Amino acid sequence: MDMPMSFYFSSRATILFPGWSVQDAVGMVFSAAGILCIAALVEGLKRSVWWLGRRRQEGLVDVRNGGQHLQTSQHYKQGLLYHLAQSLLHVFEVVLAYCLMLVVMTYNGWLAIAVFLGAGIGYLVFSADMGVRVETVDPLTSEQRL
Repeated sequence: MDMPMSFYFSSRATILFPGWSVQDAVGMVFSAAGILCIAALVEGLKRSVWWLGRRRQEGLVDVRNGGQHLQTSQHYKQGLLYHLAQSLLHVFEVVLAYCLMLVVMTYNGWLAIAVFLGAGIGYLVFSADMGVRVETVDPLTSEQRL
């Protein structure tokens, strides 16, 4: 089997496995659209992992006991569930990201463009409010200010 070593633009390609073989322009358009959606989904998964981490941090309430911080068992279990969900989403994200890498490695220009556009669109849609929120704490009063 002769594998291309540079990008080419063709409507014929085998994508990821022999069963996903494209032979015409219509198939390429639908495959590229699906790949674009998968690339956007990867960005959405990144956002979900970030959101779960933030929820996990906000949900942990410390109980002060003689200057020591102890987490209640309920909050510990909730934090553990958030962490488990984060881990599973991360694994799914990594699997999809590696599949997208393999799609780009087919060197089909249309499919590579679909991956890049999907990543950009996904970032635009899902990362709009992921900015860093800066909080300061007054050391004398222990009040938080945004």
